Amino acid sequence: MAYNKFKKLETLRTQFGINDKKISWLPKTFPVTAPTQILLDDLQYAERIPLTTEKAKSEYIVVPILKELGRINNYTFNIFSGFEFNVDAKNGLNGFCDFILSAETTRFEVSAPIICLVEAKNAEIERGWAQCGAEMYAAKIFNEQQGNPRNAIYGCVTNAFSWCFMKLENKDLFITPSYIPLTFTNPNEVLAVWQWILDKSLANE
Repeated sequence: MAYNKFKKLETLRTQFGINDKKISWLPKTFPVTAPTQILLDDLQYAERIPLTTEKAKSEYIVVPILKELGRINNYTFNIFSGFEFNVDAKNGLNGFCDFILSAETTRFEVSAPIICLVEAKNAEIERGWAQCGAEMYAAKIFNEQQGNPRNAIYGCVTNAFSWCFMKLENKDLFITPSYIPLTFTNPNEVLAVWQWILDKSLANE
């Protein structure tokens, strides 16, 4: 089994004892995070092309959002795309992750602390919950093995226009039921949530 073989949250419960909780765990309001003109130009271009595959949505929506977060945070984290993240193959915690965010910025390989994971989906977001949850649990184990545990691991499943944010604390997987919208002209809310998550992650709160 690999990450993409996790299709149901029930598998996480039975195999790892992870309890999924669909509750509104994000704050109700966030400080404003205004996009740069670079991002707005990227999204304006994306509006003109067919975004019919996961690859296209990743390249033209998700990557520009992550690059924007890097810019406004002075590149205090690294972004790994399509990285093979093998932690425990025996239990299916192996395979490729769409995006891994690591607070270690001086290396060209994934190293602890891993702070966030992003899974891009072309279909229903709910189909990515279990896979992202498995990747988050692998990140938790990886951080602990490397002697750099985190209080929480954050994750996200997105189809580019709706973003479902997740948090793993101990063995509780919190899934926000209210997805954060993104449009070609207004990525502000997604950026604000991401900024809040990065602030928490980098401070290990």
